[in-house]
Amino acid sequence: MPPPRAKERATTRARAVPKPRVYLTAVVKLTRVRAHGADPTSRTLHFTFPQKSSRSSRATSEFVEVEDVPSFDGESAWFEMEKVQRGEGRRWPWWRAVRQVEPPADA
Repeated sequence: MPPPRAKERATTRARAVPKPRVYLTAVVKLTRVRAHGADPTSRTLHFTFPQKSSRSSRATSEFVEVEDVPSFDGESAWFEMEKVQRGEGRRWPWWRAVRQVEPPADA
């Protein structure tokens, strides 16, 4: 006769999903990039902001997805931004706008 099997160890509680880790914050001026240049009726493709880069990096701007920025009027605005390590279904770091702010004094 075979030995008795161990009971199933199924759990009904959901696994805790860790919050994405924010590792960089900045106040930047986001600029809207539209599908048809300056046409205000065309859809927004993404947002950009200038990046301080090292000599080895060729990129001079960062890109922000439309769903990561709250709606605002005009073609550009200042936002408090967070760079998030990973999470929320993404396997790479990304920028998200936290809230719209006044421009800094030195801008």
